[in-house]
Amino acid sequence: MTTAATPTVDEAAKKLASDAAFGGIFRDIARGGVTGLIVGLVGIGIGGRIVMRLAALLVPGSEGAFTENGNRIGSITLGGSLGLVILGLFLGAMVATIWVVISPWIPGVGLRRALLAMPIAVGLGASGLIDGRNPDFFVLDHDRGVVGLLILLVAVIGFLFVLVDEALDRRLPPATGRALTAYTGLTLVGLPIALLVFLSLVSSPKSMLMGVALFAVGLATLRSWSLRIDGSDRPPWLVGIARAALVAAVAAGFAGALPEINRALGMA
Repeated sequence: MTTAATPTVDEAAKKLASDAAFGGIFRDIARGGVTGLIVGLVGIGIGGRIVMRLAALLVPGSEGAFTENGNRIGSITLGGSLGLVILGLFLGAMVATIWVVISPWIPGVGLRRALLAMPIAVGLGASGLIDGRNPDFFVLDHDRGVVGLLILLVAVIGFLFVLVDEALDRRLPPATGRALTAYTGLTLVGLPIALLVFLSLVSSPKSMLMGVALFAVGLATLRSWSLRIDGSDRPPWLVGIARAALVAAVAAGFAGALPEINRALGMA
């Protein structure tokens, strides 16, 4: 009887472990999504407003002029602030899908990891924020300080992603009961957003190489999740491939961003 019962007990234990792993993965994905909304609100929404105000101080002649999206430089209005908040939430949700893919491969914890995320964020995000052909840079007299502030904003967003994500990891409930239902729902909502983000990256000549490299990182992340469900550790070769692909994505992002930064500075 004991011998016959043992496989059943083992199978039950494996199923419980597999279910817990599934729940943990959904919790990680949902945490990344919530992190994106918070950082989008603070970093892109509020941070973008601060950058616009500082731009008016750096280039006094630009104050009162309208940006391409209709905001008045140097003026803090309810409509303009609300627009930046909505934009921040929208972009935060999109960036969160990339964060979920790359975050398992960024080493370290706390401040060290947050500092490491800053150049990664600049490499992956600068070309998306800085469009050298945008007429706003002409209005701002191609000021180096303004361009530097925009790059700094992207770096700060990467810094905040780590700190907020780790803070949520310590506070969010385990993936059981209603919490698991909420995590599953957020994961399902994020799937089409992730698909849209990666399709947009690989379909643009400017970001295609970066998108392909991020897709490779995504495959490595999926493989790590499957190993997690099986109760296996990530092999060193998988970690190496994922980090190499991430480095390639960042390098491709920098290569695409440099021409845009030069145009924004009036150098091309």
